[in-house]
Amino acid sequence: MQTISIEDQVIKTYQSNINYLQNNQPKLFQKIVEFESALENAYYSSRYELEYKEEGYFDVKELSSGNYLYSSDSKKYAKEIAKSIDYRKEDNLFIVSSKYTFSKESLDIINKTDINSNNAYGVASILSYINNVLPENSTMKKIDKFIFFGIGLGLQIESVHEKINSDYYLLVEDDLELFRLSLFTTDYEKLSKHSELSFCIFEDDVDAKEIMANFLENAFMHNHYLKFIHSLHHADSKMRVMHEMISAQPHQIFPYHAYFNKYLRPLEYLKNGYNFLNIKSANHILSSKPVLLLAAGPSLQNQIKWVKKNQDRFTIIALTSTLNTLEKTDIKPDIITHLDPFTHGSLPHVQNLKNRSYFDESICMFAGQTPKEVVEMFKKENIFFYENGTFYKKGYGSIGAPCIGSMSYIISLLIGADELYLLGLDLALSKDGETHANSHAHTQSLDTSDVDKMQEVFELKKSVIKVKGNFKDEVLTTANFYISIDSIKQNTLLNKNQNQKVYNLSEGAYLEDTLPLSIDKFDIENFELNSSDEKFKLLKSSFIANSTNTLSKTELIAIKKMLDHALKVKKILKQHKSIKYQNSDNYKYALLGLSLDITSDLSKEAEQLNLVNLYYMQYIYPYIFDILNTKELKDEQTHIKKIDSMLVSKMMEIVEQFEDRLELFFKKENL
Repeated sequence: MQTISIEDQVIKTYQSNINYLQNNQPKLFQKIVEFESALENAYYSSRYELEYKEEGYFDVKELSSGNYLYSSDSKKYAKEIAKSIDYRKEDNLFIVSSKYTFSKESLDIINKTDINSNNAYGVASILSYINNVLPENSTMKKIDKFIFFGIGLGLQIESVHEKINSDYYLLVEDDLELFRLSLFTTDYEKLSKHSELSFCIFEDDVDAKEIMANFLENAFMHNHYLKFIHSLHHADSKMRVMHEMISAQPHQIFPYHAYFNKYLRPLEYLKNGYNFLNIKSANHILSSKPVLLLAAGPSLQNQIKWVKKNQDRFTIIALTSTLNTLEKTDIKPDIITHLDPFTHGSLPHVQNLKNRSYFDESICMFAGQTPKEVVEMFKKENIFFYENGTFYKKGYGSIGAPCIGSMSYIISLLIGADELYLLGLDLALSKDGETHANSHAHTQSLDTSDVDKMQEVFELKKSVIKVKGNFKDEVLTTANFYISIDSIKQNTLLNKNQNQKVYNLSEGAYLEDTLPLSIDKFDIENFELNSSDEKFKLLKSSFIANSTNTLSKTELIAIKKMLDHALKVKKILKQHKSIKYQNSDNYKYALLGLSLDITSDLSKEAEQLNLVNLYYMQYIYPYIFDILNTKELKDEQTHIKKIDSMLVSKMMEIVEQFEDRLELFFKKENL
């Protein structure tokens, strides 16, 4: 039998990989093609050389220094890496889902609420049960998803796969030339027949985030613990990016019950005759005056005297979270904005106002999900709702953002601010680690001492991140703020036209396509003075002209289809409830089928309930799959029966409450 030479083998492996990339990873394939073209045309000089040592292993020589990447047997290195991988739920892992514990007292309190008002209601009983039956110091049966930060020649990938046989791999390598050499030594095409591969090769942070977000979303039920290996030659920056993306998961930031209210609460305001603003026709409202947007970051507190002195030179848009500060300093905003759907988060900003009539000549631009307790504190005729993720009013537009600061920025652009000034939209920590101005109801002080340290275990909601500053090279921010910074960037690209100028007066993060402007250098004396009364009359007239408070027949029919979809989902849940399961694999497969079945209707009318259910499953499935992936778990059948009973019960409640709210709406409409 003829032996294949090493040269023939590496060429065969390379060609196999190239064919695989061309057919399955076209973007990465194009990178390789362009890199090789640059080599051939001497636009780029190789930094490395692949060598096969007499001892029977590959190594990489750095041409400039003569140093080797491995400097030892790379095959033994790969085996040592594989040997270091274990199934413990500690060390070298991301904890993707938060850890919760519930006392009997807290569980009793939660169970007296409902899904509509409390996110924990739908998950607390399940998580409490899982916590009680989960053995201490437990290990995983299988590592379903695995991440390599740094690939080198990729030999460790094959060794690790032989040991853990994961179904999903994320492969991260920042050095394109090094990755190209791995195409000669690692058979990615063969590995792809057994596992799904996500490549993050030579990507900037923006593109890396998209790849990592897709990796997290794909097979999300296996996300509770994500094991990884970090190669010493590879920088740790992409590990931090992954930590950011874990913290930024939509179902964690804005959980399923928030979407429940986001989608249904606007119907209450529509049936009660509130005005809804056509955001698409309102793009001229602010075009004639300079606009000052006030958010509740530390910079507002630092410059509040300047705002008071110059308030009549701007049309002022202010978040509800700034109202306590503005009332105390006698500043009247022309437009007040709100987004938060939670009563506990919203009410502290307005319930302690000394004189609510102080804002009787302010336009209120509220998201349709705003709690009624907040809405009822302002004059009905001054309130104009905008749609946020809903489309009840056809052709009116719907806007989305992760926080009211970024939402208010987008609103300012959409309703025509040609000259916009930002103050308090820091989206960063103060020098003392404060998240907001002192007057903000939910300000936090975070520990920034470990920001430069790398961790072996990454936990959700404990990250402090460095970003580009508005006036400084770098500032510290949180994962939540980072999402808003990115949202502003994306929406700026989509919604800011070339005639709009945005000036950032804040001391926090740099915001895309804005001009840093220090208040000390702000020449404001030539700005025209306008009385609040005059501004209010003009604004209200424009808002009324671009709003309506009724639903058309077509719009009502679309809502009726939402109700029909809810009834179909109930039938699917009832069918699932009757199934018996032989083992955990059988049950996990059934849960996957359930998630597909109840979200399979892709119509516009099904979209809202689908997202509520999807976010609920993304929240709770990882906990369930983790307990069923626990090697030490005894009496598996009993636990499956108990968990499934609670799960289906809670999912049925979500759908039934969705159905009840829609039916109540139609009773009032006499349809």
